[in-house]
Amino acid sequence: MSIKTRLKQFLIGERGEGIFTLFFIMLIAIIIGAVAGSIVQSVTIRNNLRTASNEVLQIMKVENGADYATRQQFNMLLAKMGMDPSKVSFEATPKPLQRGDLVEVTVSYPYRVFALKLVGSDYTVPITVHVSGLAHKYIRTEGS
Repeated sequence: MSIKTRLKQFLIGERGEGIFTLFFIMLIAIIIGAVAGSIVQSVTIRNNLRTASNEVLQIMKVENGADYATRQQFNMLLAKMGMDPSKVSFEATPKPLQRGDLVEVTVSYPYRVFALKLVGSDYTVPITVHVSGLAHKYIRTEGS
């Protein structure tokens, strides 16, 4: 049998189809796994940011606002969760506030999408968390 005949039988016949199907299914499984991994990673980061923000918000409610020590506590919480605090932007309502005033914390983290690294693309999505509450303490003024 000549090479030309064998090649024609391979292209026409269904013998080699299983190999291509297997590689195609493996490629799809890798893509689905990478996308699922990216989703899980971004949800975990969002949950960590929300947890740390809520903890700091409770402190800010009692202390009527944020200062440098508040940011240090936030950084410590992030470090305990395994995140790099230098990559997280932190905005909070500064001290002093009166009881009943709005206290807000907004944090943002630039997330590099893991699934797109496999295809050679570098795409960053900001993950932002915003929490708010009311200050607890009444601060007396000079005339009160």
